[in-house]
Amino acid sequence: MPKNHNSLIFRLKDGLAVAVLRSVLRLSALVPLEVARSTGRFVGRLAFMMNTATVRVVRRNIELAYPQMPSDQQEALMKEAVLEQGALTAELGHVWRRSPAYVMSKLKVVGIEHLQAAADDERGVLVLAPHVGNWEVLPHHLVTQGDLLGLYEPPKLPSIGSLVLEARKRPGGAYVPTTPKGLVQLVRHFKRGGLTGILPDQVPSHESGGLNVPFKGIECFTASLCANLLSKSGARAVLAGVLRVKGGWELVYLPVSADIYNEDLEVALKAMNQDIETLISGRDAQYQWSYKRFRTLPRGTTNHYDGVKRASHADPTR
Repeated sequence: MPKNHNSLIFRLKDGLAVAVLRSVLRLSALVPLEVARSTGRFVGRLAFMMNTATVRVVRRNIELAYPQMPSDQQEALMKEAVLEQGALTAELGHVWRRSPAYVMSKLKVVGIEHLQAAADDERGVLVLAPHVGNWEVLPHHLVTQGDLLGLYEPPKLPSIGSLVLEARKRPGGAYVPTTPKGLVQLVRHFKRGGLTGILPDQVPSHESGGLNVPFKGIECFTASLCANLLSKSGARAVLAGVLRVKGGWELVYLPVSADIYNEDLEVALKAMNQDIETLISGRDAQYQWSYKRFRTLPRGTTNHYDGVKRASHADPTR
């Protein structure tokens, strides 16, 4: 196929995607928060009934993460996780298009003393915010606590990337790309006492970016970025999760394990994953189980998602 033709298809796909996303965000922001969430959960319920590819990923992840859980409880958790994924998507208009003051009015903060203790060390603060609840709310609070410099990795579709970055900048703060130059800026930022928030459970695309260590008892590729930043900068870490609650969100800060600062990278990453497990415990349905967290690298190793793209003829409700 001619290169120009491929380029045209890519631009059309990019333009269509951003138009759809803008429309969804506008509509979401116009209705009350709980109406938006209910709509998202309804779409999630339809997706669960249709046993979509996303639902099949959720199913595989929960089967891996909760092997001792009775099958009926697994099924209930799978369904709830899919519905919460719908709620997450549907509420983004309230986070990305409504005013920062509005978002903050819907936010309750628990464990602020853990963030303050890390900041009191005056070596910068790295907030580890895994894929639980709605992590896009977190910058709204972080900008009220110090000088925020975030990392940003543009998605494959540039127009979507511009829209997301613009939305994340609304509360304040600055962002640098996930390039060597951007990471150098972040280390310097820490040494000035600044803070940042990073998704520690993001799976890197290259095997040089991490190690296979356990999460929920399953070996999976875990990014070394956070451990390396802590080692190079001397910054302090704290764990954070923004959970959906009735009418808004609850931001929970927790302390990290001492081993997260260990010079042995494998020890540090195991501690980080254990801390994430602690954070999501009791909030399991709000973890983003639609994400292929149990990938391993190099690609010749175990593939837990082999066959997930192929539709199963089994009844998803079993």
